[in-house]
Amino acid sequence: MQNRRRLLLADRPTIYHVMSRTAFQQLRFGDEEKDVFTRMLFHQAAFAGIDVLGYCVMGNHVHLLIRVPPVESLPDEVLLERYCGYYGLEKTPRSTYSPKELKVILAENGARAKSARQRIIARMGDLPAFMRELKQRFTIWYNHKHDNAGTIWAARYKSVLVEDSPASLTRVAAYLDLNPVRAGLVKDPGDYRWSGYAAALGGNRLIRYALAQMFGHGLDFKDALKRYRVLLFGKGAAGKAGFARGVGTIPADKLESVLKCGGNIPPHELLRMRVRYFTDGMVIGSRIFLETVYLECREWFGPRRTQVGTALPGDVWGELYAMRNLKKRVYSVSIK
Repeated sequence: MQNRRRLLLADRPTIYHVMSRTAFQQLRFGDEEKDVFTRMLFHQAAFAGIDVLGYCVMGNHVHLLIRVPPVESLPDEVLLERYCGYYGLEKTPRSTYSPKELKVILAENGARAKSARQRIIARMGDLPAFMRELKQRFTIWYNHKHDNAGTIWAARYKSVLVEDSPASLTRVAAYLDLNPVRAGLVKDPGDYRWSGYAAALGGNRLIRYALAQMFGHGLDFKDALKRYRVLLFGKGAAGKAGFARGVGTIPADKLESVLKCGGNIPPHELLRMRVRYFTDGMVIGSRIFLETVYLECREWFGPRRTQVGTALPGDVWGELYAMRNLKKRVYSVSIK
């Protein structure tokens, strides 16, 4: 646990919504950059043993929804398989082993093998290590491609701890998939190919499996997709009267007052706004989940804190709570 933006639980499988922005507003990713980052994301995740549940790669920032299980040890054959799959035929950096060298070292099973295992496993099942390597690897490719030098990322990424429950996962995943809709790039999130929803429609088996598992009812992908589309589009009535016509039917600066007064706004309309609870809420989940995290990490909070979390306003969110009580600019129209 390092700061308000990086509450980490390293002793169990933990789900995070991770966000990272480019260093400069003028630095924007084109189609090729988004394609390469997406490939590197799944490549890095396979090596680190991390599950990609959702993602969205935008022009100047990325969103990831990932499950990070701790990795304490692995059989040598699995370790070697991941390592060889990660580096493949690429030139291995001088700071680490070549796949052939690692195979020999592990076969010897001596002191060098023990050191190698510890060194490689330290790069797995760890959110900071995962983000560091992913961003560094993409930076090397980007700088080589564009004859650039230096970092392309803002100094720090943000992460929000997400409860492994249907209510939390499906809403956060939908929030990610609706990024290009909020930015005005597409009207249908399926038309933006650098997102989890589009990947699922395109046949990505990992994302299809993750989407089905999010609902927690043993659904197959087709049934899960039908339920998920309700969050993205409402009940398929995008042209009906009222809020179902899209962002702009209610001004962002009046949205919170509508919620506080008990106004009923459909989930798909709220998710098409920028909702800071999902990016700055620190922890998202049920009250019981927040209480559990709070008690386990009590020393990390100030001594005067008495409130565990804040219920997201309005009936639309169900029983979702956020650890941080956000009071300003909670809802806004997203920018590209």
